[in-house]
Amino acid sequence: MITVNNLSVYYKQKNSTVQALKDVCFTVPRGSTCAIIGPSGCGKSTLLSVLSGLHHDYSGEVLVDGAKVHQVRRQTALILQGHGLLPWKTVWDNAVLGLQIRGVPKRVMTEKVSVILKDLGLWEMKDRYPAQLSGGQRQRIGIARALALDPDLLLMDEPFSALDALTREALQKQLLSIWLNNKITFVLVTHSIEEAIFLGQRIIIFAGHPGQVIEIVDNPRAGDMAYRKTKDFHEVATRVREILEQ
Repeated sequence: MITVNNLSVYYKQKNSTVQALKDVCFTVPRGSTCAIIGPSGCGKSTLLSVLSGLHHDYSGEVLVDGAKVHQVRRQTALILQGHGLLPWKTVWDNAVLGLQIRGVPKRVMTEKVSVILKDLGLWEMKDRYPAQLSGGQRQRIGIARALALDPDLLLMDEPFSALDALTREALQKQLLSIWLNNKITFVLVTHSIEEAIFLGQRIIIFAGHPGQVIEIVDNPRAGDMAYRKTKDFHEVATRVREILEQ
């Protein structure tokens, strides 16, 4: 689904040029999950911007579904850490926003979003505003808006980082349920080792500035709801932690 070869990104500043990514290479198979982890400032968010088509000033090769990424792709959805909700719109209006922009007929939009809000436990709150909801509920609106677009690729930039531990785990499980039911390819940027292991079948470990891939860890048991309680989970956590500490 994703092929990245020798990706490098530079940001031009007033009197200098800063390199954000250097010679990044990896692949993500269709229908799989991928977690990207590394220290702050190593270019993880820049990578998502490139994959989503928001940043196209780069060198190297970036392919999504076999096509070069040079603009925003309709089948790619991006969920940001701050949810991107409009505070003056209700849960319903925020969830349907992307479909409205695309001019989807109202009947189709109503049928699609109603099902998604019910699946995410937001139906009873559809007339509330973001300020009236918890952080976890607001994050679910962002997920609902993304799913309404029928993406085949879901990109997430630390979507659960501002949540308490229990809410975070609940949303991680909900995200896995969505993946198991739809087999959407998803790429998650996170600072949490546990989150990366629970959600990512492939864990891409970044380091340095400019950001570089230092290791890719295969993690085939990701997607198993009981994975956290296993010996394998803790062994992978130890390995990832040791790589990050090098």
